Amino acid sequence: MGMKKSRLRNLLHRAPWLATAALGATLAFGSGIASAAESVLTMHIEEQTSWVSNFNPFDLAGRRQSTMDFIYEPLVIFNANDGGKPVWRLATSYKFSDDLMSITYDLRPGVKWSDGQPLTSADVKYTIELMLKNPAVDTVGVGQTVASVEAPSPTQVKINLKAVNSEFPESLADLAVVPEHIWKDIADPVAYKNEKPIGSGPMTEVRRFTPQVYEQCRNPNYWDAASLHVDCLRLPQISGNDQMLALLPEGTVDWIGSFLPQIDKTFVALDAQHNGYWQPPAETVAFEMNYKSTNVGNLEAFKDLNFRHAFSLAMDRTSMVDIAGFGYPVVNLHASGLPPRFESWRNKAAEGDKDAFMGFDIDKANKILDDAGYKKGADGFRTTPSGKPIVFPVIVPNGWTDWIDAVQIAVEGLRAIGINASVATPEYEQWRKQLLDGSFDVVMNSRADSATPFQGYYQSLSTAYAGRLTVAAPRYSNPKLDALFDQYRKSSSDDDHKKIFNDIQVLIADDFPVVPVFNGPTWYQYSSKRFTGWVTDKDPVMNPENHDNNRMRLMHLLRLKPVQ
Repeated sequence: MGMKKSRLRNLLHRAPWLATAALGATLAFGSGIASAAESVLTMHIEEQTSWVSNFNPFDLAGRRQSTMDFIYEPLVIFNANDGGKPVWRLATSYKFSDDLMSITYDLRPGVKWSDGQPLTSADVKYTIELMLKNPAVDTVGVGQTVASVEAPSPTQVKINLKAVNSEFPESLADLAVVPEHIWKDIADPVAYKNEKPIGSGPMTEVRRFTPQVYEQCRNPNYWDAASLHVDCLRLPQISGNDQMLALLPEGTVDWIGSFLPQIDKTFVALDAQHNGYWQPPAETVAFEMNYKSTNVGNLEAFKDLNFRHAFSLAMDRTSMVDIAGFGYPVVNLHASGLPPRFESWRNKAAEGDKDAFMGFDIDKANKILDDAGYKKGADGFRTTPSGKPIVFPVIVPNGWTDWIDAVQIAVEGLRAIGINASVATPEYEQWRKQLLDGSFDVVMNSRADSATPFQGYYQSLSTAYAGRLTVAAPRYSNPKLDALFDQYRKSSSDDDHKKIFNDIQVLIADDFPVVPVFNGPTWYQYSSKRFTGWVTDKDPVMNPENHDNNRMRLMHLLRLKPVQ
């Protein structure tokens, strides 16, 4: 998936069961009920061993990843490939007040929910107030920023802020507006599975759902129906990269978001006329240590800059890219972790000697730990300076073979410097839950970026997000960094934003809260056999990925047309 691969030696041992996996996939596909007249787009957007019917937009760990965008449309999407320009959806504009203490959104008139009821400002007001009253469903952090909400007219929503926040519209980009007339009667909005959703997006009708495949079809009341040329989405259950590889020869998937090793051979060559991909560098992948770990030895180590530096020096980033990643990712050698796509934001003062711990040097790592008092026991593993054991698994989702291999490389390095690390591979849903509730010690994770680099750093490294159950973050806290984040949000000047973000990069490079390793590619492959309109490197107008962290996938869907 958007984060996985496998070593060549593993690939060579797949042959005995490829035929079985392919047969199972064929059976799952072949039982569809689509009529010949319908245009059905088959997508791969997440990996699970069995589908569970859950379209609750507030359940970040359990919801199907076709819930956002396709069932619940955003107010506005910011296109990072177009300088952060807004793409208006349920909203048609927004405007800050002169004092920047409130923001008013104009909603698109005449929009209906999929059951035919009108979508109005009352629904937006209800959704935000539901989040304010129930932090467990606050998926966008309005509890940190919103003082109150008003609905001056059916097409206007006024949001009063607790403090000046120029980044507020971007923070609201992931808001799933839900229909008040449905959700007001739901006793537990966290546990509710929402199996028959009423939404605003293009694909709201769950026509068929089994543990192996489900179909999401056209919203009969979609406001932008004239732009929609796909009748149904079909989502087959695929448990991991290996099963995806086995399925490819069938030629049944149109839009893929997976790691495909040796992609020109394993995918393009199967149908060179139609199969294509575009995989530019994307988010930074880093090792995150839990700064609120319940293991006292681990916590003592994680909070020590010496330990974090040694951890980084044990990372063989080149092997992670070349062996685990088949050369698709790009090594990140900067302590700030800034992604390549934000080159214009790069502060050279945050690099140079500040990147001294971003190489691969086992001897140097061992010396740092020796000098800092991390003593080795008879078993070869180190204890903290106060004598406590350091033992942790690095968690990575089952089936993400590229990431599993990268974590194995990391663990080999850590064990070479006397750190008792191991690999654990929970199912994706459990992995995601551990990240959200903080029941992990170390994880390799990617930070979702927005139209600017600020939001990704703020949501992963600010104290405001450190304890929230709706954000997968390392629970890090630094008052100096918080002050810079606050300055940034209170400024509306682009020049000030650049200057403040320069200081943010320096502070992060110095304190080294996470260990960057590489920038994974954008996971995007497509077949033009049944649909045209795919985004390509020759027409790079948007992020083409179909994963849940990319709101522009909605606009990509609306570009697609069935081959006549």
